[in-house]
Amino acid sequence: TKPTDPYELQVYEQNNDPLEPLNRKVFGFNLFMDDYVLNPIAKGYRAATPQFVRTGVSNFFTNIKQPVYFANSVFQGDMNAAGNIGKRFLANTLWGFFGLLDPASEMEIPVVKRDFGETLAVWGIENGGPYLMLPFWGSSNFRDASGMAVDAFLQPLDYLEKGNYWITASRWSIDAVQKREKSIELVDNVKQSSMDLYATMRSMAQQNRQKEINEVLGKENSETSQMDYDFDFPDDEDY
Repeated sequence: TKPTDPYELQVYEQNNDPLEPLNRKVFGFNLFMDDYVLNPIAKGYRAATPQFVRTGVSNFFTNIKQPVYFANSVFQGDMNAAGNIGKRFLANTLWGFFGLLDPASEMEIPVVKRDFGETLAVWGIENGGPYLMLPFWGSSNFRDASGMAVDAFLQPLDYLEKGNYWITASRWSIDAVQKREKSIELVDNVKQSSMDLYATMRSMAQQNRQKEINEVLGKENSETSQMDYDFDFPDDEDY
């Protein structure tokens, strides 16, 4: 329930987290899985593979998401972004050994990432709704969680792998490990410096997501609207 104290009510509304008791329980589960499963595997992956291999794997998973980015750019009416996404996908697929290399960056083709949560914002749903902590997937809100479901239907590989669930599960698992490897230092730093890790992660996620939404909507990210945390996230939209 909403607090009656004016200051507490202001904090409550700023956090936009009416499901906080439930979200904290889900966060605890995610943290347990990260501490005992994902993080150890990610550190082992880093120790066992050289940097150029990890870069190639990251490039590959970024490349296979381009069709989703392309579709959302079209939905948003941003044909310039769609053109850049299409050019990056063709360049990296044809000349980058199916995305293992990134010749598109050497060709100075801009990096553009779009998801259906952003598409909904462009369509008028700028308010994402209450903060939501999803099992395994982490920080989100009601709008973006719906967008994630739509993005899953826009991924061509899911249709090509239809019936081969072990291939899909393996792809998701490898993608999760390579993304977690890129954020080892960031997460370790936040864990060590935060008195309330849940609140810190919530503020970081909300700030980062609002910045992405503002960029899609063509709004400036003013300093007065920034929250208390200003960490640099890895270059991945669904960290």
